[in-house]
Amino acid sequence: MARRLACVALGFSALALTSSRAEAQLPLPPPPPGYGAPGYGAPGYGAPGYGAPGYGAPGGYGAPGAPYGAQPAQKPTSSSAELGFLYGTAAAWGIGTGIWIDAEAELCTPTCDVGLVPIAPIVLGAAAPIGVFLVDRFAFRNGMPEGLPSAIASGMLAGAGEGLGISLFQMSTANEADEWGFRGLSRAALIGSLVGGGGGYALYRYADVAPETSALVLSSTFWGASIGSFFGGGASPAGADWGRTNDDVGLGGLIGYNVALAGAAATSFFYTPSWDQLGWMWGGFAIGTVATLPVYGFYAADDEHDARRGLIFQGVAATVGLGLGAILGAPPSRAPTYAERPPLDQDHPVRFVGASLTPSEAGMGVTAFGELW
Repeated sequence: MARRLACVALGFSALALTSSRAEAQLPLPPPPPGYGAPGYGAPGYGAPGYGAPGYGAPGGYGAPGAPYGAQPAQKPTSSSAELGFLYGTAAAWGIGTGIWIDAEAELCTPTCDVGLVPIAPIVLGAAAPIGVFLVDRFAFRNGMPEGLPSAIASGMLAGAGEGLGISLFQMSTANEADEWGFRGLSRAALIGSLVGGGGGYALYRYADVAPETSALVLSSTFWGASIGSFFGGGASPAGADWGRTNDDVGLGGLIGYNVALAGAAATSFFYTPSWDQLGWMWGGFAIGTVATLPVYGFYAADDEHDARRGLIFQGVAATVGLGLGAILGAPPSRAPTYAERPPLDQDHPVRFVGASLTPSEAGMGVTAFGELW
């Protein structure tokens, strides 16, 4: 871009130099009568009415609303519902952080000091939403743009869920002496929420995600954890004790959580669902999970097969319900054409365009292509 601008600048300089030399070789025409006399060309430069309605005047060149050049479309500000989602998440984060402070200070070992325990959760639970308000009011001219509050809030919740899932799995599989305990659980949730909030902001900046996409990412964590738990419990060895099955359920849920989260985050670079599709996906997931419950009645009447295998059937039905919901739901409104897309800038330097299969020596690969600012 810089080379292109430099070439254009050199071209204009050469053109101006050539024009000045040509004018120097031509005889100058005689000045018109009265040239230089008072009143000639009045009103003069800088006088009232100069350029009206011309250069710099209201309605003229450069005036507000003048159709000179293409102006990039302004991104709409976030709705009150989206901003309220961030307020609520910030309040929950502040309360959770206060609980972590209490755990680190050991205010509840062995009994809780009821006069000191509520201080940190109450103070931080109120301070975090106030911080969101100040950022929204003073860091952005017209308020936070659409998609940013939901991306940060969804990232914080997804990250906190990741930390809770890891800590719970650790405590369920480790020996009692090696368990992290409540302090480790609060630490994992806090670290996860901070990392997740940063990841949500990065996803907004580089993928320009909409609120619907953030809802998809957050919903996918629940779907993935549930379906993963179904498959983990169903794959537990036949006849194993339920303690082993609980470990398998926890491991399957943690794997499903991360697989779904990574898949939804990657999909957000080139796909935005509609609210109708999200509703149908939740409905399909619920129907697939509930409609398969009668299978356990057949297992109860059959002593030869392990009833835990019904969890696999339930996981498959829930996955099929999700897919059908995405298909049956009304798709988003007409996507913008290439010419209608907002230009890339320093805030959104990457745009994913598409991908295709590419043959290689090892078999088959995937080629992704896009645009860089």
